[in-house]
Amino acid sequence: MISTRLDTLGARAILLASLALEGAACGGATFPSGGEDLLLRLDALPGVTAREIAPHYGYPRAFELDVVQPLDHADPQGPTFTQRAYLSHAGEELPMVFGAYGYGATDQSGEELAEILRGNGLYVTHRYFPGSRPDPADWRHLDIRQAAADHHHIVTLLKSIYPGTWVSAGASKSGMTALFHRRFYPSDVGATVAYVAPLMFEVKDERFLPWLAATGSPEGRALIHDFQRRLLEHRDGLLPHFVAWFTRNGYTLSLPPGPLFESAVVSYEWEFCQRRVFGFDDIPDAEEPYEAWVDHLAAAVRLHYSSDPWRDYFKAYAYQVHTQIGGAAIDATHLRDLVRDEPLDPHAEYDLPPSLPLTWDGGAAMRDVLRWIQTEGDHIVLIYGGLDPWTGGAIDTADNPRIVKVIQAGADHQVRILNLDRRDEVLAILGSWLGEPVTLPARSRVPGAEPALGPARGLFRLPAP
Repeated sequence: MISTRLDTLGARAILLASLALEGAACGGATFPSGGEDLLLRLDALPGVTAREIAPHYGYPRAFELDVVQPLDHADPQGPTFTQRAYLSHAGEELPMVFGAYGYGATDQSGEELAEILRGNGLYVTHRYFPGSRPDPADWRHLDIRQAAADHHHIVTLLKSIYPGTWVSAGASKSGMTALFHRRFYPSDVGATVAYVAPLMFEVKDERFLPWLAATGSPEGRALIHDFQRRLLEHRDGLLPHFVAWFTRNGYTLSLPPGPLFESAVVSYEWEFCQRRVFGFDDIPDAEEPYEAWVDHLAAAVRLHYSSDPWRDYFKAYAYQVHTQIGGAAIDATHLRDLVRDEPLDPHAEYDLPPSLPLTWDGGAAMRDVLRWIQTEGDHIVLIYGGLDPWTGGAIDTADNPRIVKVIQAGADHQVRILNLDRRDEVLAILGSWLGEPVTLPARSRVPGAEPALGPARGLFRLPAP
């Protein structure tokens, strides 16, 4: 008998990454300029190559940094790789917001906390993502401890120039990564703000199922399910339009479209709820042309993440999901009778070496992080959205009094401090931790979300009969 559940490892950057890569946050801010020798000082740091680039968000200066890292921090004399980081400079004595990102960073990366603190921002591309991928890639060294050691090394280097207060921040997988860094190097920063950061204890963690089922109204859920069924019922007519969407938008797709189409349809409910950028009135009617159906599906699930370049981008995330960080299960009982194709093997889906073991660690790494958070973690703010499916995996703090956890009613995966009903309370707590008042700038804007934890498509599995 076939199980009535289809499982996914994430709800997209595979999870998406919120990618719209890490959201920018510092619109309209202005800062004092730094010393003219800053580029030389950055470039003189051991193993660092610095290049000045055009700044964004009102910063006077910005830099691209390439940092030489050991492939294996337990063997510092062994092979190395170069890790890419971006620095937005406001002033050497001002606070530093450290983005230990879970995906890539760009010259336009930013965090709302950098604007709130009126400080610097340092954003690091995670090891094995483009810009920080070893060549050749020895996948044995992609784990949370090695990544935390990367971040510790960068913090240590940059503190010689920026001796002020350091605070880490990140959303989704980047929020998880910031917590992993704190677990292994708790003194590197004075506080951490982790937005929408779950912990998963299985490759297909079923704790998300009841949370999503209880989110929203039965009427809304019925509209979503009806559209999903309609898509699968019209699969043969829709597939040419599905393939044409990639060509029409300049993306290449070299994998079989059938499994990707079905995975996109199954992930639709999760994605619709995760980023509530659409209302129920936006769901196409049955009378509208097929192209409108596909365009809506593509926008809701960020279909470009299934294209060849984005699959390559997310291959490191796929590896991590299957080995250490886990993913979410999605209940697709209502679609079981319409799914035809076996999902693609993750090796083929993400061009991972066929011989590469994808061996799950049994949840040991995430349970270790959870234990640390509950017993030793301090100066941590956890922020979740009450409508975000990922909140089904929100961290249980075990009432650790040194951690503030906020679930904002009505918010989704893009929630930020500025959205919170408890905003002033959170800012006051941060100020008490940092030793000085934290107030909002006169003009602010909330950054867009990063890829929510990787794309769900391609990670579904139909259990064997």
